[in-house]
Amino acid sequence: MSSAWALIESEDHILLIRRALDRGRGGQWCLPGGTVWKNEQPAVACVREAYEETGLRITIDHPIAVFDGAHYFRCTLNQNNAPIPPPRLSTRECIDSCWCSPSDILSLGTVMDLRRLIPLLDLCGLVPPTVNHEMDLAVPEQVYRG
Repeated sequence: MSSAWALIESEDHILLIRRALDRGRGGQWCLPGGTVWKNEQPAVACVREAYEETGLRITIDHPIAVFDGAHYFRCTLNQNNAPIPPPRLSTRECIDSCWCSPSDILSLGTVMDLRRLIPLLDLCGLVPPTVNHEMDLAVPEQVYRG
C-alpha cells in the first residue's frame, strides 16, 4: 500500500501534525499525509490528505522522493501572501500541529519516519536537525530534482 506526504513550507517553517493517540504511531509528529486510495494518483492523495487533516489548501510545487512506496511532495499554501492560517485539525486524526523550523523538529518529541524526514529536508535545501551520527538514514528509491 502506498502513501503520500506533504512537506508544506511557509516562511522557512514546515507544518507538522501530531497523530491522534488511537491511530497507528499515535502521539508522534509527522508531515500531513496518508494512504493513497486504489486508482488515486499520489499527488492527488497528498493534497486530499493534507486538507482532510489540516483544513489547509495546498499546491504541490514538485515531488521530492519516494521511499518504499511513500511519496513525498514539497508544497506551499494557497494563501496569496496572507498570514499563515492556523490549521483546522481533524480531531479524529490529529491532536496538535506546529509550524516548526526544520532544524528544531527534535524539540517536539518523537518524530515519525525521522530516518526519511532528514534526507527529505536536505533534498529541499532546508537545514535538518543534528542527529546522532549512528542513525541509519533512509535512502530514497527515487529522487526528483525540483
